[in-house]
Amino acid sequence: MILHQLMIGFAMIALTVVIHASFMAAIQTAGPFATRVAVRRSPLRKALIIIVVVIWLFVSICTQCWAWAGLFRALVAFDTLEEALYFSTVTFTTLGYGDIVLGPEWRLLSAFASANGTIIIGWTTALVFLTVQHVYIEHHDH
Repeated sequence: MILHQLMIGFAMIALTVVIHASFMAAIQTAGPFATRVAVRRSPLRKALIIIVVVIWLFVSICTQCWAWAGLFRALVAFDTLEEALYFSTVTFTTLGYGDIVLGPEWRLLSAFASANGTIIIGWTTALVFLTVQHVYIEHHDH
């Protein structure tokens, strides 16, 4: 059963990395246009670019939490989608209230979801930092 959980956990981490990379690629595609807009516009427009990027990456994280919730429902680890989504979100964000937990047959997956969230949230923070740097700092040199 441990090997089965490991395989599922690695597959979910791979899926969430693909999801996040796809969202990141969309930002990179829009990046040159957004930068041109930011350079020529007011501080409010620059702030709007940051806001859009943060919300976009938040949607990515929400999508990943839904993917984990879908897995937990498929495994019949929770009775309702709401429970599965609540657990996946609390675990992915490493908040971990502990009021809802996985049964022993799937509890190793909670560690995978938590580690996955730590990596994705760190990646998101780096992307937001780079966006702020790109919009506000790098253009002073031009």
